[in-house]
Amino acid sequence: MSLAAAPVLASAAPPLSGGNTQSSSDTAKTSDAATSVDATTTTGATTATGASAGSVYSRRSIPQPDLVPGAANGTVFTYATTGADHKPRQSSGVLLTPFGSVPAGGFPVIAWAHGSRGLADGCAPSVRPTVADLDQARTWLSRGYAVVSTDYAGLGTAGTPQYFDTDATARNIVDAVRATQSLRSDVSRRWAVVGQGQGAAAAVTLARIGQTLGGSTLDFRGAAASSIPAQFSSLLTKLGPGTVNLPAGLTADALYTLSAISSARPSVDVVDYLTESGRSWLNRAAQLCVADLTREVDGISLGSLFSKPLSGNRELAGVLEAASVLPVRGFTRPVMMTQGLVDPSVIVPLTLNYINDARMADRQVSPRPYLTLSADSANRMADNDIRSFIATTMR
Repeated sequence: MSLAAAPVLASAAPPLSGGNTQSSSDTAKTSDAATSVDATTTTGATTATGASAGSVYSRRSIPQPDLVPGAANGTVFTYATTGADHKPRQSSGVLLTPFGSVPAGGFPVIAWAHGSRGLADGCAPSVRPTVADLDQARTWLSRGYAVVSTDYAGLGTAGTPQYFDTDATARNIVDAVRATQSLRSDVSRRWAVVGQGQGAAAAVTLARIGQTLGGSTLDFRGAAASSIPAQFSSLLTKLGPGTVNLPAGLTADALYTLSAISSARPSVDVVDYLTESGRSWLNRAAQLCVADLTREVDGISLGSLFSKPLSGNRELAGVLEAASVLPVRGFTRPVMMTQGLVDPSVIVPLTLNYINDARMADRQVSPRPYLTLSADSANRMADNDIRSFIATTMR
């Protein structure tokens, strides 16, 4: 089935702008430093506007013909959350529930934490889901789980996407799960997160702070993360005129990250480090969804985008360091980390290094490296392992 023919997750929602389809990762840096949790994200917290985190602003039922196969019901919704600046934001999302008898306590919830989709509103998965988004929804619905997916604040809603900030992404996910409790009476407090790329970084972070963020209203059980973008921020700060070419997916991620920071933090002055070509590509990144951007940047000379090394921009390094730290210890919930050898969305040796460090540092980590050169085989093994892992943690 082509994407054009595929049922969308939320076609009942009014289009927010033009867009396209996608798949990829985001920035993250490993560290054993504590991930901060502030009081504005715990149970009963309110945003600066007075709305409780996870409060639902709007909802719309998805017509039956537009539902993902396997979904009995679906709702598109907007809800209150916070951004990287700790200011109130709105985010949009989709909740799907499966067919079948409702188990005691309600359908357990899988939060699908998607990878890079783009910065333009039309790239929001609730508007234009990718094959991965549809596959994950179908897969977990068929296993008897409700599925909630957030677009992340600023993607499909007002404001700048907090693309570079792992903690903000984690908050958006928790608040989407919190919103499910008022959207339907047949969903459980029990939930787990399954993430890829940008969402994998958030999933790993949630394995440490998810229960604290959710508080007593939610029962967080664990996290599964694939294609963890370990140390991507370190790689980013080393870019410059002499940079060798990267896989197109990583180049797209670099442009998304720099574009988001340039919009959200103008004082960082990213543009001053770019050539005229680099500035043009930064603008393209703000407009194109990941499939299109990845296709367009394939084969470009990455070094030609920079007029001077990003290593000279200490403010940029500080923003990335503060916003993209990944823990290697201190996990309060089980976390499975999977990685294949063939993965154009990450630097595989860095991700495997990170997984090994986390495995050595914390017994809550279940590492799953797949030593096969077949990406399809690795994906099948990961799906099987994650299925068993989630089933165990949800008991």
